Amino acid sequence: MKKKTLRILICEDEGLTVLRLQKELDSLGYTVVGEAKDGLESVRLAKELRPDVILMDIKMPKLDGIAATKEIMASQPTAIIMLTAYSQEDFVGKVIAAGASAYLLKPVNSGQLLPTIELAAHRFSEFQRIRNEADSLKEALEIRKLIERAKGILMQRSNLSEPEAFKKMQRISQNSRKPMKEIALEILRADEIFGAPKC
Repeated sequence: MKKKTLRILICEDEGLTVLRLQKELDSLGYTVVGEAKDGLESVRLAKELRPDVILMDIKMPKLDGIAATKEIMASQPTAIIMLTAYSQEDFVGKVIAAGASAYLLKPVNSGQLLPTIELAAHRFSEFQRIRNEADSLKEALEIRKLIERAKGILMQRSNLSEPEAFKKMQRISQNSRKPMKEIALEILRADEIFGAPKC
């Protein structure tokens, strides 16, 4: 039993394949939120509908599935499963490089769909979580560097010890109700402009 009904966008130009996929996805309890018949429409609908998973045919008119996947991943990252009749090693490399979470060989059946969709959605969710954690850590490190630089300026300009400089910054932060990052930036700007912090 799925905890959440995943919203799926089908990107496929063959009408019979679309109907078959719709029927199988419906029987598995998924919600089909839209259909795209070419690569450009795939990119547009991915942005508009924000699906949880995209089933993307590799051979699409106007823009092929790999190019469409690259565009979607650059602007609206989503779990994408490539649908293809090809299984060559170089193709697999292209799919991975484009950012797809998985691929299925045609003809696709319901026995393949369920585990592949669930795995792709889970992998993508984990990837996003790890990326968000990395972004948070990177930002925390940048803030720490700013605070250290500002603290150094206070120590030099006001002849304070490191703990005293940090306490002074904390006090300014509390009194002004501004985050430490903002206080550090103000000290750095003041030092750059006037040669001494405004504290």
